Amino acid sequence: MVPVNKKTAAGRRPKAVGSVRGTRSDILRAARRVFARKGFDGTSVREVAEEARVNKAMIYYHFSDKLALYREVLTDSFKEFDRIWEHRIFNSPASTKAKIKKYIEEFIKFQEKNDEVRRIMSMEFASSGSNYKWLAENVFHTGYMRLAKIIREGVRNGELKKMNPTLAISALTGMMIHGFIVKPLAVHISGKSLDLSIGRFGSFITKLFFEGLGNGYGNRKKRHARSTCS
Repeated sequence: MVPVNKKTAAGRRPKAVGSVRGTRSDILRAARRVFARKGFDGTSVREVAEEARVNKAMIYYHFSDKLALYREVLTDSFKEFDRIWEHRIFNSPASTKAKIKKYIEEFIKFQEKNDEVRRIMSMEFASSGSNYKWLAENVFHTGYMRLAKIIREGVRNGELKKMNPTLAISALTGMMIHGFIVKPLAVHISGKSLDLSIGRFGSFITKLFFEGLGNGYGNRKKRHARSTCS
């Protein structure tokens, strides 16, 4: 059921301002830009309406209040990232390393394309606001459980040492997110460009993760193969 503001006549769509049609997707894109600049607490519905070039009534035609709009921005943004789990590798007998490497590549790809989302989440986590429980349950829970399952499988098959999946996931995702956050600072200090591409950065993160937490699985296989051939 579409929420309708009491000030808006039932069944009557508010008029958009100018040439913008005022669709739900238009509003979400505008809201994402404003929330990325000012955060949840610093943003007003009026500012979103101005950014989207619609009347406030149009916002309330689609969303019951600012919180509903904010949460839908995040839900809509992370739907794209959650599609990575549809890749066939995650339902295949591929190695743990291959699966985590694919996850890392897709995570970096998402970070490259979604600077606004990263800024929104940075402000959200810094404020330790009331949304963290909702975010955990509605945005991050499914992906966390799937990644934790892959890590546990890696522990069982000997590719990874015994570890706490929560700490491993925090370290893995933290390395990637922090790389993008500090990129301007790192470039300024070093005076060199920082390559955070899927190829360069993805390979670095994968190697760091497995060489730091790996259990010599690949080396054991090589030694076994050599002993079998000799």
